[in-house]
Amino acid sequence: MDGVRLGFGAFATLFALVVLLLVLVALWMMFSAVRDLLRARRLASSGMRAEGRVISSHVHYSGTREDRSSRVVETIEFTTDRGQTVRANPVVSDIGTVDRSGMSVTVLHDRDRPERFIAPRNGRGISARGPVMRIGFALVFLAVIGIILNGSWMIIGYVPFPWRAAS
Repeated sequence: MDGVRLGFGAFATLFALVVLLLVLVALWMMFSAVRDLLRARRLASSGMRAEGRVISSHVHYSGTREDRSSRVVETIEFTTDRGQTVRANPVVSDIGTVDRSGMSVTVLHDRDRPERFIAPRNGRGISARGPVMRIGFALVFLAVIGIILNGSWMIIGYVPFPWRAAS
C-alpha cells in the first residue's frame, strides 16, 4: 500500500509542477501583453514624432510546423529632433503581415531613449486588438487550467500539492 501511495504522491507532485508551469506561462502572456499595451499607449500619447523610412522587413515565424503564425518585423531608420539617427525595430507593432519596405512612416519615440519607438499603421497609435486578444486568451487559458485542476480534485479526491498535510 505504501508503494502505491508513494507512486501517487510522485504523480501528484509532477501534476502540481505541470499546473504551476502552465499558470506561469499564462501569467507571462498577460504580463507581456499589458506591458506592450501600456508602452504603445505611452508612446502614442507622449512620444516625439518623427518621419522614418522602413529600411527592411522580414517575416518572423513562430509556432509548430502544423500551427505556424507569422508577422513582419521591420527595421526603421529615423532622425530625432536632436539630430540622432536611429535604426532599430519597433518595440510594439500592429502591421501584421503588411510589407512596408521602402515606405515613409510616422515614428513615435521616447525622447530619452529613441530606440524605443512605435511606427503605427495609422500614424497615430497602435491598435489595442493584439494585446487585448492575448490577455483574453491568457484568461481563458487560466480558466481552463482551473477547471482541469478542480476536476482532478473531484475525481481523485486528493489535492495534488506536495506541501499538503498528509492524512
